[in-house]
Amino acid sequence: MSVYPGACTVALRRVMDAMSLFYEKRSEAHRRKHFKVIQCPRPGLCFVFHGMILMACEHFVIDFLTKQGSEICEECDVLLQIGSRLPQNYITRNSRLKGKWGPEENSSYLTFQLNRGKSFWMQILLTEECFFISVNGYHFAKYFHRMPYRWLEAVDVLGDVSDIVIDTYYVSEYPIRLTHSLPRPIPHSNKLPRDGENVETEWMVLSSLAKMSSKKFLYQPSLPLPFYGKLLKENFLIEGSSLRIEGRVRLMPQRFSIAFQKGQEIWPQPTVSFYFSPCFLRSRHDKIGTAIITRRAYLNGDWVNCTVSRLNTSLRPGGAFVIVIACRDSYYELFVNNRSLFHFKYQMRPECVDIVNIRGDIKLWEVAIQGNTTYKKPKVRSAMERAISAWKRAEIPQLQI
Repeated sequence: MSVYPGACTVALRRVMDAMSLFYEKRSEAHRRKHFKVIQCPRPGLCFVFHGMILMACEHFVIDFLTKQGSEICEECDVLLQIGSRLPQNYITRNSRLKGKWGPEENSSYLTFQLNRGKSFWMQILLTEECFFISVNGYHFAKYFHRMPYRWLEAVDVLGDVSDIVIDTYYVSEYPIRLTHSLPRPIPHSNKLPRDGENVETEWMVLSSLAKMSSKKFLYQPSLPLPFYGKLLKENFLIEGSSLRIEGRVRLMPQRFSIAFQKGQEIWPQPTVSFYFSPCFLRSRHDKIGTAIITRRAYLNGDWVNCTVSRLNTSLRPGGAFVIVIACRDSYYELFVNNRSLFHFKYQMRPECVDIVNIRGDIKLWEVAIQGNTTYKKPKVRSAMERAISAWKRAEIPQLQI
C-alpha cells in the first residue's frame, strides 16, 4: 500500500490538454510572487495568500514547487498547482512530475468564490495525507499528496493578480474563519403552535412544500453554503426537540450532507454525533428517487456505526424538501417530507452538539430548532390488517355495481 494516497496517479501522467496549456503559457508571462519556504515542511504548516484579482483576470495559479523548481521551467516538479479559471468558474488542482501532469481535479462542494476586481483570501494547510484548501474562509477541497510533501521548497504565484502577500505559520486548527464565514446562530422556529393548540405538524410540512414549489419562491434569497449553524445554550438539542431544514435539491446534484458536530473546524476532524449524506450518482438501472444514504458518527479518531444503503426517498433533483431530525430517548429519527426514513442510535448525547454543518448540492432556505413537537411514527399494521384492507379495496368496486 502506498504511503501517499494520490501516488497511484503517477501512472496516469500525460501531456497537458490544450486549454490548460493555454493558461499555463499565459500565466508564466505574469509572475507575481516567488516565495522561498524557510520552515521545515511538516503537518500543520499553513500558507495564507491575499491579493487583488484584476478586472481583466482570466486565470491565475499558485504553484508549490520542489527544489528543482526554484525558477520557472517546463520540466520542474510541482507538488500542487491550484489554478483559478474565472471564465469557467472553477478551480483546478494537479501535480507535475518529470514534465508530465496527472489527472486534473476540479470538483468541490463549494460554489465558486472568486470575482474580478475584488480581493481574494486563500489558506492552504499541509497535513500528513493531503493539502487542505480554503477560499475566502470556507473549506474548498482536499488534495491528496502524489509526491512526498518534504520536497516542498518554494511557492510561485502567477497570472492576473496583484498586491500579493504570502504568510506562513503553523496552526492547530483549520480553516481560519473570516467575518462572513463565522457560524450563525440557529433560531427557534416561529412556526410552532402555541401551548394548548393542537395543530398537526404534517400540515406545516405540506404547507412549506407547497410554498417552496411555487414559481415566486424560486427567486427568494437562500442561505449561503456551506452553512455553519451554532446552537445557542437555550436551543440545545435535547429529547423531544428537533432540527428542521427546508430547501431544494439542485437540478444536477451529486450529494449533500448534514452533520451534527462538536466544534466548527475541518481539521483536525471534529467529533460528529450524526452524519447524514444522500448521494445521487446512480446507474441507469436505478429508480428515480433512489439515493445511496450514508449515516455514521465520528468518535475517538474513527468513523463508527457506519451504514450505507440504497433507499427510496422523496429527495429528487429539483425537488423541494423538508428534513426533520428528531431527538428521541436513545436515537435520532430522520423524516423527509413527513416520512420516517430511518433511526440512528446515539453515539454521543445530542446535548454535546454545538455546530450544524450543511453543505452540498442544495439550495437552503431555513434551518431552525423546534421543541415540544410530536412527529407521529408510522403505524405498523399486522399481516391480518393488511389482508383485510386489501380485501376491502377489492370488494368496493363490486358493491358499487
